[in-house]
Amino acid sequence: MGILYDRLVALDELSSRECVITIRINSFSDMSEIYIENCRKVLSCDEEFITLGVCKTDIRISGTPLVLENFGVGGVKITGKISSVDLDCSGGKS
Repeated sequence: MGILYDRLVALDELSSRECVITIRINSFSDMSEIYIENCRKVLSCDEEFITLGVCKTDIRISGTPLVLENFGVGGVKITGKISSVDLDCSGGKS
């Protein structure tokens, strides 16, 4: 159809196959950041829990206060005092 359409289809196919999670911890403070590539959707979001739909898996991040800083085509960035990251690989909701 067109170049933009082809790129969107390729991006959708990639996001359904793989995900990269990067966690950075600042040793001078309690603040951390997590960056998740190819995030399909934000399933829930508040200051203590954020649940993301990624690659047929749900990722639940807990901590205080969590801030969803960026959500774009490439991924999502979350900052705060992250206490745990749990994966639910039972099929996901995405």
